[in-house]
Amino acid sequence: MRIALLTTLPELIENNRIKEEVENLGHDFRLIDLSQFNFYAEKDQVNVEGLEKNEIDTIIVRGVFNSIKPISVIINNLQKDGTRIFDNNFIEHKYAIDKVTDLIKLSYSGVEIPKTAYERNFEYFPKKAERIGYPVIVKSTRSGKGASIFKTDSKSQLLKLIEELKGEDKKAKSYIMQEFIPYKYDLRCLVIGEHVYTMRRIPAKGDFRANFSLGGKVEKYNLDSKGEALAIKALKTIDMSIGGVDILITREDKRYILEVTIQLDLWAWRKLLERISVKYLLNTP
Repeated sequence: MRIALLTTLPELIENNRIKEEVENLGHDFRLIDLSQFNFYAEKDQVNVEGLEKNEIDTIIVRGVFNSIKPISVIINNLQKDGTRIFDNNFIEHKYAIDKVTDLIKLSYSGVEIPKTAYERNFEYFPKKAERIGYPVIVKSTRSGKGASIFKTDSKSQLLKLIEELKGEDKKAKSYIMQEFIPYKYDLRCLVIGEHVYTMRRIPAKGDFRANFSLGGKVEKYNLDSKGEALAIKALKTIDMSIGGVDILITREDKRYILEVTIQLDLWAWRKLLERISVKYLLNTP
């Protein structure tokens, strides 16, 4: 099978790992770099270098942040012409990480999330933090992989953090505040339709964040049917069929959805590509 990865961030290390996995599974791989997007159009034909018709079987759309509108039109038309696209609802989501919208959707649907507050003015952060109860997590609404996540244990720590963020010209609207969940298990679930693959993330010593990118460890985890049903429900609530779902489980077995993400870990990409190899994405028996 001829698989292409379309991106405007070709330098990401994940792209090379996806290439390795595609080739290890015996498929042809092509990286399509649209960071300098250009095209030629004549009558009813639009030519984008690397996206010639009938040259690719499946396209993975990942890390498209530039020229989103025209690229989404190109992707939509390729799909109509019969090219199989794994875009994870790119046309609708535009690959924007919008934790605020997702958390609202999850809460409305009855999915348990940590107590969460969103304010567009730092002045109101302390009041909302008191309502949540310390410790309070302050988290960027756009960053991923554990970046820009802070734990504050008191009002004085929160005020100090706010001053630091202001000094860096950060805006209050770019952050949410959440209840700190003293979890027993931090899980990342890759959900592909009705299939759920789960790994446990173990934080590095002295860190409350369990992200592998921050030095944490990972191991396979056998999630029960209750947890799998929760992960599938969370993903469907965000109107996605493939994605990552982060679940926190406490010692009392209470379960919280931390977030749903379209940014997949390298482990998740391996699982996804394995599914591709058995024609899961090809809409065939």
